[in-house]
Amino acid sequence: MDLSQLKRFVTTVEGGSLGKAAEILNISQPGLSKSIHQLEADFGAKLLDRGPKGVTSTAFGEAVYLRAKRILSEWRHLENERVALFNGLVGHITIGVARGTGFLGRVIPAASARLTNSRYSVHLTVVSGVAEELARALRLGDLDFAVAVLDTVSGSTDLVEEVLFYDRCGMFVDPGHPLARSGPVGIEELVQYCWLFSTDAASLRDALCVLARSKSVEPRKTVIDSNSVVYLVSTLIGSEFVGLLSMDSVEDAVNAGNLVEVVLEPTQRSQVALAAVERPIGFLRRADTTLSPVAVALRDEILALCIKLGYPLVSASPPDSG
Repeated sequence: MDLSQLKRFVTTVEGGSLGKAAEILNISQPGLSKSIHQLEADFGAKLLDRGPKGVTSTAFGEAVYLRAKRILSEWRHLENERVALFNGLVGHITIGVARGTGFLGRVIPAASARLTNSRYSVHLTVVSGVAEELARALRLGDLDFAVAVLDTVSGSTDLVEEVLFYDRCGMFVDPGHPLARSGPVGIEELVQYCWLFSTDAASLRDALCVLARSKSVEPRKTVIDSNSVVYLVSTLIGSEFVGLLSMDSVEDAVNAGNLVEVVLEPTQRSQVALAAVERPIGFLRRADTTLSPVAVALRDEILALCIKLGYPLVSASPPDSG
């Protein structure tokens, strides 16, 4: 068994077929099949079920896949550290960022631009997703670190959290919407319209449903949810939906005058828990790994840019070098 065998097996599982995996790996399909058979012989167990529509992992194959992902990730980390030790801030970093137009559209591009400084020689890969997706990618070793909403993964002992700032969920409508001109609104008015909400704002939606039922009214049956900010904002503009979204995700649309925030009237606002409105955004990394020197440098660039660009940092203990 060697690392190339593990990489071929992982690629086959993720590709779903030997043909697709062979194309990605740029090897022959018979050669790939032989490598998988050899791996199965080494383990003394079947790893893949082969069928007319492709391949799927056996129960043991799934366990091998998860472990192989971690092994390959650790090897990549080790290679980054080796290169950094002898050549400075050099290496390949993969980071995950919560979907949205604010942080993703401002801080990360600015941090990326700083990597053009001559002290860096970096291959940076940036992926986006909701917190659960990014946490899974971290656990599989696909990411060095992530910047995500922390409360959905809070308490996970295998992940280390470091709060950067607090985002706020709110209610947004098109400027021509009837609620845009009515001042503070009551839940009785909100339930007259269909709601759409981002995955990261589900807690606000749940809290508003509870508030509505306490007032003996029911939200409309039609509800749209999505983890695509682009889709949600595009659907909201020009419609009579009420959007439940994070401020970070709609800041550009609000500043451009394409969306308007509406607020609950004060007595009802006090009945919505703060935890349903404020969302901690911060760094996530695996507890059992350390960041490479170049990943630490990128994290420090992001921290500095948060201050420069006005993101409200919370008081926290100084980040460690891992």
